[in-house]
Amino acid sequence: MDNKALKTGVFYNQNIFCDTLEQPIDVDFTLPDYCPDISKIFKCKAIARITSKGVNGKSVSVDGMVVITLLYCDKDNKICSYEYTYPFSKTKETAEECDNANLCATVKCDYLNCRAVTGRKVDIHGAVSIKIRVFKRKTNQIVSDYDGDFVELKRSVAPATVPMGYGEKYLIVEEEINIGNTSPVIENILRYDAVPSVNECKVINDKVVVKGEMAVSVIYMTENIKIPQILKQTFPFSQIVEMTGVTELCKCDVVPELASLEIKPFANLSGECRTISVNAKILLKCESYCVNDIAVIEDAFSTKYHTEIEKNSLEFSKICENLNEKCHFKNNIELSENITSVVDIWGEISSKKVKFQDGKLCLSAVVLIGMMVCDQEENVLFYEKPIDFEWNYALKCDCQNPSISPNIDISTLNFTILTANCLELRAELCVSGAIYEKTNIELLSEFSVDTQNPTKSNKKGGMVVCFTGDGKCVWDIARKYNASTKEIMQINGLENEDLCGKKMILVPIN
Repeated sequence: MDNKALKTGVFYNQNIFCDTLEQPIDVDFTLPDYCPDISKIFKCKAIARITSKGVNGKSVSVDGMVVITLLYCDKDNKICSYEYTYPFSKTKETAEECDNANLCATVKCDYLNCRAVTGRKVDIHGAVSIKIRVFKRKTNQIVSDYDGDFVELKRSVAPATVPMGYGEKYLIVEEEINIGNTSPVIENILRYDAVPSVNECKVINDKVVVKGEMAVSVIYMTENIKIPQILKQTFPFSQIVEMTGVTELCKCDVVPELASLEIKPFANLSGECRTISVNAKILLKCESYCVNDIAVIEDAFSTKYHTEIEKNSLEFSKICENLNEKCHFKNNIELSENITSVVDIWGEISSKKVKFQDGKLCLSAVVLIGMMVCDQEENVLFYEKPIDFEWNYALKCDCQNPSISPNIDISTLNFTILTANCLELRAELCVSGAIYEKTNIELLSEFSVDTQNPTKSNKKGGMVVCFTGDGKCVWDIARKYNASTKEIMQINGLENEDLCGKKMILVPIN
């Protein structure tokens, strides 16, 4: 058996382990002495975050915490809040060694039920889901050429985005916000949030330079004022992520994720709280790819000898487009009671669906809007309304099998009071992510020619007449009769291997 096949390595990411784990939340806690008794619960919200993760042999571990915020009012109808942290830890055994592998983990709260057992004791039940993916960058050897006579090769080009590496980097944001000496003193913080976003990603040799910003929103109460105050500020950040092997020709997909967030007031020397400290830990997840068309061999045979071949189906992914678009929607919200003002309004993406149709990305999502409003007696009321959102985006690229896992962030949220019980809501959403095209191709992994075993043809004569229909190509005919594609095209005066319509083709028989 003569084996003169030339091989080349194709890089790909191989999933070693993928699973979704459920972490139950079963907790009851008693309010501390400085918190007033509960008269009515407005909202109990849980935000799950991963603080650390790692692999050791066949063991995968994920540690995190669920930050539970209880928003309620006391007997005087004053808004209060309390924050409780519920830590968790998960370990999972895998089927194979995971050393030197990359570990991706995401977590979200699936549901949360809350009830006040007494005026000071709260019972909470819920669950969070943890998605785990462990993968390695591996090489698959494929046949790229053959050094020998009487061999026909079906050559092709696979438009691939070669994975170059995966890297994660934590960055710390520590800032202070001063409300000034003319503003009322901060009594307590009711609610806070922060949204990190990436504005620029530049790839240089062995490094990825990431620039972005973190938008912070704080709602707090002041002394002798019944209505909560709003504070919003944006902090820029920049970070260098080391990633061996990347160059200026590579593309990078960066996703920022909050690993921890603590926002609290602190007093000055005179005992007044006029400053808010912001401590955040942001995880930057960086995947780097190099766009590189790969020369491949889809099929091969010998016109004179028996051959042996083995094929593997490989999935090639290509980044067709990096999406970073702003979209807007407007919706009227009907309220059950008359209001005079809106104290605070915020939103979160509760669900999303993606499909591709007629060259468009069709995105649908449910935006959960939360509101604190004041009625005519200046009582603060709480509302929560789901709003359906749909957005279509015309693709700039021609993708046959596109896919995307989009990130959706609410950039701005504004409103206008139309009537006493109706608001007009206006929101700007930022949709980002990489659009991939996935292609499965059967490629040769092994090819050998047995020069001691010639093929025998049952056909007599120098030519065979073959009638073809639509969808056939010269390669199909040559493969069937062990004939040369070049000779078939020369004899029949063909300029293209694809055959359109019904044709009579003469096939030379060796």
